[in-house]
Amino acid sequence: MITTWFWVSFAVTGAGAAVATTAGWRRQRRLHLWTGPSTLLVLFVTVLLAERLAGEREFPDYAMRIHLPCAKTAGLLAIGVALTGVVLWRSGRGRVAHRVCVLLFLLGVVVATATGCWAFFLSVPAPH
Repeated sequence: MITTWFWVSFAVTGAGAAVATTAGWRRQRRLHLWTGPSTLLVLFVTVLLAERLAGEREFPDYAMRIHLPCAKTAGLLAIGVALTGVVLWRSGRGRVAHRVCVLLFLLGVVVATATGCWAFFLSVPAPH
């Protein structure tokens, strides 16, 4: 059952990121200010579900040695997005810095997603 909830949360995170990014790019501030933070919260839930999923499936060590640094990097890059976003929202400054942080974060997410899917498809159900 965790597998289903993980993939639902993963899909909601992806959809939220697409909406938040598009809204930000189009300067739809109200939508962006709602979907950006909401997506980061759903991402946090997705990470928690991934941790639970790791208890139900056996992931190859070699795949996780590649995926985990990618996922952690993407997570750390989210902090830059949030901080520059708050600065931009409060002061109107730092738009370029925010965009750079967003682009780096999205690149990190793509790599983490690709390596995570690869690791998942190599995994097997854990013996009970």
